[in-house]
Amino acid sequence: MFFTAIILAVTSFSAHFAQEKHSSMFSTPQKSRGELTYRAPDYLRWEYTSPQTIVWELDGEQGNMSRQLKSLVMLIRQSISGDFLAVEKDFEVIQDGNDVTLIPKKRETKRLFTKIQITLNSKTQIADKVEMIEANGDKTVITFSDVSIL
Repeated sequence: MFFTAIILAVTSFSAHFAQEKHSSMFSTPQKSRGELTYRAPDYLRWEYTSPQTIVWELDGEQGNMSRQLKSLVMLIRQSISGDFLAVEKDFEVIQDGNDVTLIPKKRETKRLFTKIQITLNSKTQIADKVEMIEANGDKTVITFSDVSIL
């Protein structure tokens, strides 16, 4: 199926998120919560508020994180906002309605993820849920709530 770009008028939004990390290393999923703020075209603030406070901020190419983490945050920024054209060079993008699957093309990314599944909100086309399936079988699920388009 060919990917059809959805161009949105959303230039900024904020949301709460809940994240669960499922790993064979843990007997129960590791849970965290936080808030995110996105402002087009290139700003993302990802703040964990529990169980501990951590803030990642990316403004264009500038951010307070490692190169690998910056790449992941940029991918999250593009995916949350439905900007899948920006990731097509690195991922095969398969869209079926509001469900989008990203399959890594690059060897470096394949070492991290087998796929990333995104469920878009049918009205806003902003992600309701992102599931990152890691190469080692672990999975991280992020769900978004209280989305406020600014």
